[in-house]
Amino acid sequence: MLALHFFLLCYEASHLLAIMPSLRTSLLLFSHLLPLALSADTESWRSRNIYFALTDRVARSSDDNGGDACGDLSNYCGGTFQGLQSKLDYIADMGFDAIWITPVVANSDGGYHGYWATDLYTINSHYGTADDLKALVDAAHEKGMYMMVDVVANHVGPSSIADHQPSPLNEDSSYHAQCEIDYSDQNSVENCWIADLPDLNTQSSDIRSLYQEWISWLVTEFDFDGVRIDTVKHVEKDYWPDFSSAASVYTIGEVFDGDANYVAGYASLMSGLLNYPMYYPMNAFYQQTGSSQAMVDMYDQVSSLFPDPTALGSFLDNHDNARWLNTKNDLSLLKNALAYVILARGIPIVYYGTEQAYSGGSDPANREDLWRSGFNTDSEIYQAIARLSASRKAAGGLAGDDQTHLYVADTAYAWSRAGGDLVVLTTNSGLGSSGDHCFNTQVPNGAWNNTFSTGSFTADGDGNICITVSNGEPVVLVAA
Repeated sequence: MLALHFFLLCYEASHLLAIMPSLRTSLLLFSHLLPLALSADTESWRSRNIYFALTDRVARSSDDNGGDACGDLSNYCGGTFQGLQSKLDYIADMGFDAIWITPVVANSDGGYHGYWATDLYTINSHYGTADDLKALVDAAHEKGMYMMVDVVANHVGPSSIADHQPSPLNEDSSYHAQCEIDYSDQNSVENCWIADLPDLNTQSSDIRSLYQEWISWLVTEFDFDGVRIDTVKHVEKDYWPDFSSAASVYTIGEVFDGDANYVAGYASLMSGLLNYPMYYPMNAFYQQTGSSQAMVDMYDQVSSLFPDPTALGSFLDNHDNARWLNTKNDLSLLKNALAYVILARGIPIVYYGTEQAYSGGSDPANREDLWRSGFNTDSEIYQAIARLSASRKAAGGLAGDDQTHLYVADTAYAWSRAGGDLVVLTTNSGLGSSGDHCFNTQVPNGAWNNTFSTGSFTADGDGNICITVSNGEPVVLVAA
């Protein structure tokens, strides 16, 4: 409807332009608002399922079918936009309908990851051209997939200041004086240099305007549907609302901290945040070092502190944290953790390579190339993710704030969503374990199919059900 109104306005204005040339400027100005109105907003993202990909590590060309592992994970390995485009079906067949890619702008030497920007308006030539990036986004859209771009507004790459673009990023006055971060002092966190990278003077109105204009251009020029924002806590809070607004799409920020009270302080500044508060107790439970009650307690704390918990991104590892299997090498436990990420409240984010059971440790070991796997679609975890994603879709997309704790035990946690149409039982007993778990589903006489394995289940007249766990794997029930 909004598009129709815009068309009618343009039609009428085109006739008026002949007699009122001054309207031309107004019409052009209004046209820039159209992407804002039609872009993917928070509501559109809530039911999405995100695959997080390092562009340099997915595929090297459009005909990449696998090959030897990259010999130096601390530098460019050869992944490209064209390579990533060729793997859209590989990604979509796991049930992902959104992709988050690492930053796309030109970087300092060695910036294979994209977080060392040198020129905001030039695309990183190691990945391909601007046209290659547009083709990737267009191809994803044709398959019904959203594209999210990662951006950095806190710092730039470790090149000479004079080499940074656009102006005035080539001037010393655009940066804070160098100092080492004291993480006990928020002022230091915001104004000192992370990893010796030049820290932008984000208090400057010129810098703020420059980055707002750039993010608006980037999203519009390449038709991105969302923006992931790096190092959010390293910039003063009042910087972010205008930056997020200028992006005109869903924005999700990284506040790398497990303190729910601290992270919640950023929740109103942008659309969503990575759910680091849940990351720690969730992984502790499924890696057998924490309790299900601690996980539930954090869930409830997030519910009370955050204005919109459904807009938070759920994840179990990423490029900044050792891979899950590096900490706990148990595929059954990993499946349970993935069941939580994909089927509990929030927007799921799965790090590339998880589907191939990668187990790299700290950066850069956790940034393995994907081609060493041969892009195996029959791997155990690839298939597990596909089943979990299918269950999410079958339950209606799970966009709501509708999770109910059903069963909190020493080695198990079960919850329901979508009014009981989805019931999930997870355990942390691990590979080879089995056991019976009985609990109330709150759905009298409910009937479900086990979509992660086989079989069907029916609750009694009071909603009680007993489920047998085999080999430590999760049980996912979708209403019959």
